[in-house]
Amino acid sequence: MGSGAREHAIAASLVKSSDVQLYAAMSSQNPGIMRLAKEASVLQITDPKAVSDYAKQTHVELAVVGPEAPLVNGVVNALSEIGVESVGPTQELASLEGDKAFCRELLNKHNIPGNPLYRVFADAESAESFLKTSGPVAIKPAGLTGGKGVKVSGEDLESKEAELAYAREILRNKIGGVQKLVVEERLEGEEYSLQAFVDGHDIQVMPLVQDHKRAYENDSGPNTGGMGSYSDQDHLLPFVSQADVDISTRIVLDVVHALSKDIGEYRGVLYGQFMLARSAHEEKPSPKLIEFNCRFGDPEAMNVLPILSEEIDFAEICLRTAEGTLKQKHVSFDRKATVCKYLVPVDYPAHPEVGQIVSISEEGVARCGAQLFYASVGLKDGRVVTTASRTIGLVGISDTIETAERIAEQASAYVEGPLRHRSDIGTSALLQKRIDHMKTVGADLPLAKIPSVEIA
Repeated sequence: MGSGAREHAIAASLVKSSDVQLYAAMSSQNPGIMRLAKEASVLQITDPKAVSDYAKQTHVELAVVGPEAPLVNGVVNALSEIGVESVGPTQELASLEGDKAFCRELLNKHNIPGNPLYRVFADAESAESFLKTSGPVAIKPAGLTGGKGVKVSGEDLESKEAELAYAREILRNKIGGVQKLVVEERLEGEEYSLQAFVDGHDIQVMPLVQDHKRAYENDSGPNTGGMGSYSDQDHLLPFVSQADVDISTRIVLDVVHALSKDIGEYRGVLYGQFMLARSAHEEKPSPKLIEFNCRFGDPEAMNVLPILSEEIDFAEICLRTAEGTLKQKHVSFDRKATVCKYLVPVDYPAHPEVGQIVSISEEGVARCGAQLFYASVGLKDGRVVTTASRTIGLVGISDTIETAERIAEQASAYVEGPLRHRSDIGTSALLQKRIDHMKTVGADLPLAKIPSVEIA
């Protein structure tokens, strides 16, 4: 279910199993998914009835949900009512992503580490009163914003007036569909994604990935849905230790158990967006939870799914995840590095041109050794055209990040059209910048002046 590059990667992994017949419910036409599916239909995938009707019509046995909006809207609940199991949580459990305030309060209630200092506000007057005296902060709409809603003091918000104006805008316009905002201390550090298969009881984690949200080279410009990502052959990152991974994994598992106590069994993919950072009240950096997402990351899915070990049947893993029997099957990944680069319309994310023709030589991409995943594209007279979002994901896979980066970069020459990409993702220079940045995180930080877990 879904029509982006993440879903193309999911579909490509599913059909490797000879036992799978794939039916695709898409919000728009994706030529890569359509080629793999026995049947592909465009429908309103955020409408639970439309999805359950399609499932009944096609007699599907298992649903693998790609994007977050269908989960938050309750499609898994509707599928469950007709006896279809899903890789994805129910609407109630998807609140973990759909309501950032719920996420923070869950960690607080169950004494799970990883929360930064934070406050939650539902009215502008309380938010403004607090922000006038706070230190540097991150301001987040509580609801879904496609990865584009977070604004940070000193980066996106240059003054107190800008902070106050953004808080008012969130509450006035219900940005994200929820009239709440979360204010957190601004953390300084490096982010990483830890994705896990979850069967309600147990989890199996995937290789770490680092996404790049900023639109332009050298991490400049506005936040986007993600311009690309990389993973390393040891499944860590150059600035993240195994001890950090163990702490992050424990946080994910503790959250799964907390959800089981409070709501029910979480079955699907859960990924924590973490930052290795030092809070204002700590002596040294530790993993901090930025947010949870109730599905594969995009682009992170394109880093991990292509390197599933050859003996692993992804369809079986999905079925075991949905049935609650994941513990009986170990999930393993090849010791390979990956680099994903997104090709996007020139003026993405602000004013992308829609309907521009894109020419792709899939044979040329393959000769480079790269994999190509169609993202948010349209079809016009049989030609691929741009939409308002990301266009194509290119993934290089090799023994080192440096070589994987070169493969992805070379492959970009075989896609022609009014597109751009970040050529610095995965380069040695940018990796060294990340490492050097982490060396400075132990320095003194400005006080956030946010009382811990005090809810307005």
